[in-house]
Amino acid sequence: MIAWLQRRWARVRAAATGTDAYWHLAVDHQAFHAAMAPLLDAYIAGWTLDVGAGQLAWCVEIARRASRYVAADVTVTHPDLDIVFDVQRPWPFASASFDSLFCCSVLEHVREPWGTLDEFYRVLRPGGHVVLSVPFLYYLHGAPQDYFRFTPFGIRHLARRAGFEVLVCQPYGGLAHTLLNVPSLLVTSALWSPRFRELPQQITALCSGLAAALDRPDRSHVFAQNVNLVLRRPA
Repeated sequence: MIAWLQRRWARVRAAATGTDAYWHLAVDHQAFHAAMAPLLDAYIAGWTLDVGAGQLAWCVEIARRASRYVAADVTVTHPDLDIVFDVQRPWPFASASFDSLFCCSVLEHVREPWGTLDEFYRVLRPGGHVVLSVPFLYYLHGAPQDYFRFTPFGIRHLARRAGFEVLVCQPYGGLAHTLLNVPSLLVTSALWSPRFRELPQQITALCSGLAAALDRPDRSHVFAQNVNLVLRRPA
């Protein structure tokens, strides 16, 4: 059953990637997009590197804000990927090559993430920004290359150690988001198709609204799923 669900979920995600429907597949997707979109609007510009681009889920969102979009990953994860390299090694870019970087759900898969933050700093132009997302209370994924979870305090420390100013540190999600993501994911995996997506989207919207209401009392974000940050390389 679990293997079938994983295969079905992978097919649904692949079919929806690059469309607005992707952000309505599950509670996680909807909450993440709502939290991240304002940061992209405010801080993504110019030449932008998508670090760990995967299936290019964020390609459309980033490319319409950037003057040049460059997608990178450690393996060929998508036919439109621009470059392949390992973030744990020196990057194949000159210093100060990019105006902004985007990095979503990557640092937990890096054995020494502090070294990767040093490369963020090196390839970013002075005054440029990194829009970064790392998990806090999030399920095991990408095993066995799943090494870390980050508190807001820990990731801020690593960013400052690399020389960055931390402009935004925004935990989001919560325990209800984690629990209600499961039924939304199951319904979407079972029922979604490009021609039949209204009911799964309605159920996702219902679960998302309920999760937001239930997690509202957690004002300190003790049970946050992820932490979104904006880092700035000083001019």
